Amino acid sequence: MSTPSSHTGRFVWRELISADVPAARDFYGALFGWDAAEQDMGMPTPYVMFQHGDETVGGAMAPMMDGVPSHWLDYITVDDVDAALDRAVALGGQKLTDPMDIPGIGRFAVVRDPNGAAFSLFTGTPGATDTERRPPAHTFCWSQLMTRDLDATVAFYTGLLGWTAEPMGDGAVVFKRGEAMRASAMSMPEEAQAPSHWLQYVAVEDTDAAWDKALSLGARGFHGPQTMPGMGRFAVLADPTGAPFALWKDLSQPA
Repeated sequence: MSTPSSHTGRFVWRELISADVPAARDFYGALFGWDAAEQDMGMPTPYVMFQHGDETVGGAMAPMMDGVPSHWLDYITVDDVDAALDRAVALGGQKLTDPMDIPGIGRFAVVRDPNGAAFSLFTGTPGATDTERRPPAHTFCWSQLMTRDLDATVAFYTGLLGWTAEPMGDGAVVFKRGEAMRASAMSMPEEAQAPSHWLQYVAVEDTDAAWDKALSLGARGFHGPQTMPGMGRFAVLADPTGAPFALWKDLSQPA
């Protein structure tokens, strides 16, 4: 089994799988100022690209199968999608789609980790660069895995992506590639009703104001604004179509 390269394990795209794409477009446009444009990707329904200023934020599409709840899906880079998919299955993951090509963009496959959290393996076309800049407000800034079995989660992602895992306390770890922090994972409370899942964070200038605005636009609140001393202030909610996401105001460095 080959060792993943330094380009493996980067979060390069977020995609909204939504039961009501028009409603999602309206919500995120009003909340974050995202513009939306439709593109023909050869699917039954148009693919929506979200844009914030000069930043391409992510995409949105209707579910390809019945019964799929609305959710955000992370795309994580690997050297070879087909080989990584085989490795994911060998490590206890489940293949959800066969590898597919996106002409001129790359190749991907959707998988589910051993605890049930879905994400996409992705290999882009040559020329992609690794950026570590601070994400601007109203763009995605982090992903955190909420899991039922932290030990199994760490074993899977370190084996698949070559990440290391450092304890953060309170049943959480941060995944790193070298010195670069890539994502985090934490144990879910036993009483939590949700299955294991990746949770995507959007940077905001004011968590409390964004929380209030999201609720006024029809979002469902799960966890009201709370400060993590020395780190940031966050809140967790779901958009009107049911897709969970989080708000994050960075307090660890000057604005």
